[in-house]
Amino acid sequence: MRKILLAMDAQKVNSNALDFTCFMALLTKSKLTGVFLENLLEAEMREPAFYSSAYHEGSSNFRDNEKTEANIHFFHQACEKRGVSAHIHRKRGLPSDELIEESRFADLIIVDPETSFKKKIESTPTSFVKNILEKAECPVILSPENFEGVEEIVFAYNSGGSSMMAIKQFTYLFPEFHDKKITLLEVNKENEIGIRAKPKILEWLKTHYTDIHFKILNGDSSETLFKYLFEKKNLLLVMGAYGRGILSTLLKPSRATLIVRTSNFPIFIKHL
Repeated sequence: MRKILLAMDAQKVNSNALDFTCFMALLTKSKLTGVFLENLLEAEMREPAFYSSAYHEGSSNFRDNEKTEANIHFFHQACEKRGVSAHIHRKRGLPSDELIEESRFADLIIVDPETSFKKKIESTPTSFVKNILEKAECPVILSPENFEGVEEIVFAYNSGGSSMMAIKQFTYLFPEFHDKKITLLEVNKENEIGIRAKPKILEWLKTHYTDIHFKILNGDSSETLFKYLFEKKNLLLVMGAYGRGILSTLLKPSRATLIVRTSNFPIFIKHL
């Protein structure tokens, strides 16, 4: 992997997300691009003169610009202090559209799941982040609130192509995790047979990892997975396409905040 995007509201930089992203960039020797997203109303985009005329000292636009510049400076200093090669993309427009376009030319997006451009408080993940999960043209990692390292990689497997594609993409992007504990996790109903392709998957995993484990849980997919993950620490969860099956169920407002925040681990999601 060579190019990581850290997506940020230009007005609010999450230092925890930055710490995690710098760890990943150093681990993979990747360049880090800080994407500072500035939300302009459609009317302002259609009438640049309006935005320009409102941009004077003392105006809200002027103050916002000063804050963005301060955040960019903070980002540069934090990356330099950690020895991370980084540069800036400052994007003025509709944040999700701007980031989706950027994703076409990146290996990975990292984003705080609470990133929002709405004035009202949103559930986690926010509507902006859900849109990115659905439409990004590269994998996405939802950053944890606090990060203390990775001791275990959990591959959420559902016998489908999307989950195996996520496992492959993660493995190709992060060969540095080859010696970590790997758990292939499947959640089935009581009467279903687990991991039918186990010999084939094991053969593939052995070509990339050295410490492989299988775990089969019985019960409702989202509820059972939630209980299992809730007790875990220092793991990284890898899941398949957002918007279908277990992932979209898991990230419904009723469980999302607990999974993403309380369990406090990064989630790697491969959409396509």
